[in-house]
Amino acid sequence: MKLHNLLGLVLLNFQLFGNPPSYELTKDFWNNPTFVRSFMGEYGFRSEIEPRISKSESLIIKEVVAKSQNQMEEAVGYLENKITEESSAALDFALGTMYYQSNRLTRSAEAYTNAISKFPSFLRAYKNLGLVQLSLGNLRSATENLSKAISLGENDGSTYIALGYCHLSLGRLVSAENAYRMGLLLFPESKDGVNGLINCLDQSGRHQEALNLINELLEKEPENFRYMFARASALGALGKEVEAAVTLNLLRRMGQLSSSELVILGDLYHNLNLYELSLDAYQEALAKTDKLSLSRYVRIAQTLIQRASYEEGFSFLERIEEEFGKGRSEDEQKNINLLKAEVLQATGKNEDAVNLLQEIVREHPLEGRALIQLGILSWSSKNSALAIIQFERAAKIKEFENQALIQHARLMVSERRYQEASDLLERALEIKPEKRVEKYNSAIQNLLLSSRKQR
Repeated sequence: MKLHNLLGLVLLNFQLFGNPPSYELTKDFWNNPTFVRSFMGEYGFRSEIEPRISKSESLIIKEVVAKSQNQMEEAVGYLENKITEESSAALDFALGTMYYQSNRLTRSAEAYTNAISKFPSFLRAYKNLGLVQLSLGNLRSATENLSKAISLGENDGSTYIALGYCHLSLGRLVSAENAYRMGLLLFPESKDGVNGLINCLDQSGRHQEALNLINELLEKEPENFRYMFARASALGALGKEVEAAVTLNLLRRMGQLSSSELVILGDLYHNLNLYELSLDAYQEALAKTDKLSLSRYVRIAQTLIQRASYEEGFSFLERIEEEFGKGRSEDEQKNINLLKAEVLQATGKNEDAVNLLQEIVREHPLEGRALIQLGILSWSSKNSALAIIQFERAAKIKEFENQALIQHARLMVSERRYQEASDLLERALEIKPEKRVEKYNSAIQNLLLSSRKQR
């Protein structure tokens, strides 16, 4: 997986690229005074668009409000006994709000639903029901009820932002963006609205727009760690890996990277072939947590091997096998064994490397990496015929065809079979044009011409 894709997955700590966001609406959203007033309100009711209450019901509401100040349970019980099929929807609404205050969300939803059945144009009941359903994780129902409230005239920014969150969670990016933009128009200081809009832009593949918005936010809050990490993520999504690394490393020096974020930095350095820096980031991540994923441990071992710390890398691979026990998949074990074979070959233990690679091929006949490595080892032991067989087997596997052809060509050059080498490279270039391969082929053709002149 390319790192810009990996980084894209963590923008603002959200799941991106079509997946539902993993974040929740922040405490700031739920505790915002404007939202609280809007949701809780007073138990009084306004204008002709809301249900009428009789004088006796008005007295009930006043008594309930008084009791709820210090005796919420008593107030709830009192109101429950006053509600009938004929009583005003206002009483059901008040009960729904009191249930919400008591964290009885299912009962709250039921009460708001009852209020709507009695008074079908009850805007506040639709809105509050939508928010309760959101709290319960019933996103489709929340979307329907919040949308209904807006259609009835709701013009509160937090309602639009909550609706945007629902749409985004359901993968409805266009609807989410429209809702967030409207929410921010009415409630411009909402961080949930801004974060949601950034996610919409990023999931829509509009990474540059997301980055522009993040940069605007950082101008206002230059030390906002959340936005700094979001900037690094957006840069990664745009393939600007060096800039992403600089931003992440700044956060690292400020002590603001978690173990998972340090792993991302390590991956980034690894992609940039900065293996020493990569290893430092991985080791710091290890110091912060008891355990990383197995794939991360393998990446650390790979980094050690690439910097020629073969003994340390091999020991790390054995440590992985010991620590994860039977918790490894066949594919994970295969990757570990491939790295082991690489170490064995690099340290001159070719026979052991061959045995291990042959074991891999027996279990995974289409593992091109093992076949190519076996070909190289056969070549180094002067068994060209066997090497050619291995390269030809690997070339039949689409994923490894290009690499196998190049290695086969190198063998042909070593035997001064220049025409065959050039033919192989021409095939490789058809699969994947590369300047280095073109230059190599040109050099071989020059050798071919030179050899013909000498005849």
